Amino acid sequence: MRPQDIKAVRQLTGLSQTQFGRLLDVSLLTVNKWEKGHVQPKKENIKKLERLVGDDNFRVIQSKLLYDLPLLEASDDLRRRVAEKKGEMSK
Repeated sequence: MRPQDIKAVRQLTGLSQTQFGRLLDVSLLTVNKWEKGHVQPKKENIKKLERLVGDDNFRVIQSKLLYDLPLLEASDDLRRRVAEKKGEMSK
């Protein structure tokens, strides 16, 4: 997964790097390194990201079509999924 894709997902969800890391069980430093391209996410973290954003959204991002779609449409679904995940974590 490309660094700009990771950053785009995080920004579309409206999360800080810290919040994003918490949802994926990684540190702020790890998210920062992913977004800067210093390290690649492990397969297990890519799977967590895929579960967080949903299969359809993840496929769009992976196929690099995200930038050709209305961002608000993608963002609404991503924000909804993240809100649900946050609710699960607070229980």
